[in-house]
Amino acid sequence: MNIYSLDTPACKEFSLLLKKMNMTVTFLDNPDEQKYLFQESTDLMQTLFILPLHISKDSWQQTALVAIAESLEIPILFIYKRTKEMKNPPALPKRTFYLTIPIPSDPVEVSIKLNSLKNISMHLFSFKMKGQELEKINQKSASSLRIAREFQDFCLPTPIENNQIEITGLSQPSGELSGDLFYWTELSEGKYAFIMTDMYGKGIHTALIQMSIRTLMPELIKRVRDPIAITKELNKHMKGLSQGMHMADTINACFSAFIAYINTKDRFIEYVNCGHFPALFHSPDTNLTLRLSEEGAPIGLIPNIPIKKVVFHYEPGSRFIIYSDGLCKTPSPSGTDRSEGIEKEFIDNAHLSTHDLLQELLLSRMRHSEIDDDISIIAGTLF
Repeated sequence: MNIYSLDTPACKEFSLLLKKMNMTVTFLDNPDEQKYLFQESTDLMQTLFILPLHISKDSWQQTALVAIAESLEIPILFIYKRTKEMKNPPALPKRTFYLTIPIPSDPVEVSIKLNSLKNISMHLFSFKMKGQELEKINQKSASSLRIAREFQDFCLPTPIENNQIEITGLSQPSGELSGDLFYWTELSEGKYAFIMTDMYGKGIHTALIQMSIRTLMPELIKRVRDPIAITKELNKHMKGLSQGMHMADTINACFSAFIAYINTKDRFIEYVNCGHFPALFHSPDTNLTLRLSEEGAPIGLIPNIPIKKVVFHYEPGSRFIIYSDGLCKTPSPSGTDRSEGIEKEFIDNAHLSTHDLLQELLLSRMRHSEIDDDISIIAGTLF
């Protein structure tokens, strides 16, 4: 064991006892310049300081050595002499373990306390190493999550703006990664498609499933060109992903979805809503607002999902928003549903630009309560 002490009468007296027990004490005269003796290595598991319990006013060496013990979590054995007028010791260490022993001391008691401090030193060092390893793991995980989030952002679609349609979106994850997904594309002149999905549950698995769906979108939407057929393809994809999973976990492998195709030449929309919050469609000229409500079960929940497609015509200048439940649901215990409030906010702010409308909807949600779920919003105008 590496035992260090100071050149004081009490410490010298105690070192003589340790010498009889075949232990060597190294005396320090300038701890600040001798810090190299206490590098953070496995040697610290075998390191111990012997110090007087009562510090004299001019003992800067003792103060420096206590500071080193605190910073490196080196255990201390404080020694003291019993007297009739014993004073309370000064402030004792808070970051490292210590024991006290009177001198002259019994060799058996000294051996017990030294072994105890040795074991404590080993445990302290072990915990410290584990903590450093966990910190490295956390830093690596944080870096991986940051890269994954950047990749998610990179996969968001770019806005579309022309004389037929304007469409853009907003993504506000509640954590490092999002379980929401939205995508849109122009199929051919005058024909567009878009989709929003919201994974059940929270966690990394939602982002993984979301990205597996995102890789399907470009080819699937252009090839199939029908909301019902897309729903069936996605349901088949999810059942394949969840094959072999425990039944209780399959609820975390399903999602709500809103899928729509727009024909701007003939001015009609066809859509399916699979367990998603109703999209809102507003015509300023007629002041008519439609709730494109849910008609089907979430995708991935059951093998043969019932699907209903809705088709309707729209007036020029109509505006719409589609959003995930993070915008309208608030955390427990209140668990308020803000759907009606969102509809009013949408109508009241329909005169704003698409960008400003999205920002107003998000700020309203932020003002309402804490956000504990991903928020995604698509907003658009049909000319």
